[in-house]
Amino acid sequence: MARFLRRSRRVEDVALDDGERTLAAASSPAGPVVATDRRLLIPVPGGYHSISWDRVDRARWDGDAEVLVVAETAPLGSPHRDHRLSVEDPRRLLDVVREQVTASVVITRYVAVSGSLGVRVTGRRRGDSLGWVVAVDDGLRIDDPEVRRHVDAAVAQVRAEVEPLSGREIGLPRLDSNQQPAG
Repeated sequence: MARFLRRSRRVEDVALDDGERTLAAASSPAGPVVATDRRLLIPVPGGYHSISWDRVDRARWDGDAEVLVVAETAPLGSPHRDHRLSVEDPRRLLDVVREQVTASVVITRYVAVSGSLGVRVTGRRRGDSLGWVVAVDDGLRIDDPEVRRHVDAAVAQVRAEVEPLSGREIGLPRLDSNQQPAG
């Protein structure tokens, strides 16, 4: 059986880490948008903004505006950051972004926390480990200690589905009475 290999395109002026491979690229007015096996590189004045695949909450093509919209995850309690990218001939780039984001997701669960409001807990591959992202429904007060306890329990519940018991803390920053959440 013949095997066809697609060579990675080398994109000029884009510095990659050792062993990192370009999977797709598309032209934009600010410079090439580059998808590698590790991250998405978005041109910004003076260089590139790098988003590892585990930090891409979602990506979609807005056909009306003809832009790729990439939502970058943010710390708990902060809004995500949207990047709107005008790209030429985006087909291969869109496919690669979709594949890489999907491949980074190990588990995702919605857990009700307070009435009809809740959180979406997602475990994402970060190299050889898992990182945890919590998306909070609008209207849920993450600075309320009771709500925060429920959110911590929700994360622990989802983590227990995929990680062996280890006695570790669940990794969310604790809020004390003098600290306010970001955002």
